[in-house]
Amino acid sequence: MNTKANTKLQIASHSIYKDGWFLSLCMLTLGVVLFNIIWALINIKQTQVQIPVRFSSLTNFDQLGSWYQLYEIPIIAVLVPLANFALANLLHSRNRLISIFLMMAGLMCAILATAILIGFTVINYGTN
Repeated sequence: MNTKANTKLQIASHSIYKDGWFLSLCMLTLGVVLFNIIWALINIKQTQVQIPVRFSSLTNFDQLGSWYQLYEIPIIAVLVPLANFALANLLHSRNRLISIFLMMAGLMCAILATAILIGFTVINYGTN
């Protein structure tokens, strides 16, 4: 049997790729992360004005920075779910529930990052 067919057989034999909850959470997370990336590419605009890059409920906007620092939000929105996916993939054979919780946490992180990114980019900071 050739290597490509053998690899496809090995992937199909893993129970993780037959788990409906896990796959649906992966697809939802992927959709939110892609939306986050597309939103960032469309709405983060270059400006000479220092823009708010940190918000706290105690002091409101308390740190100014360059426009490109807003790209840290989608980077985090990619890295956390990716790390959770890797851990969930490793732990699925031992405990299915933990892997689903890890993917839920990755989805919640991506949704929170999207809300934060929209909050920071919906305001025009000296750009048209």
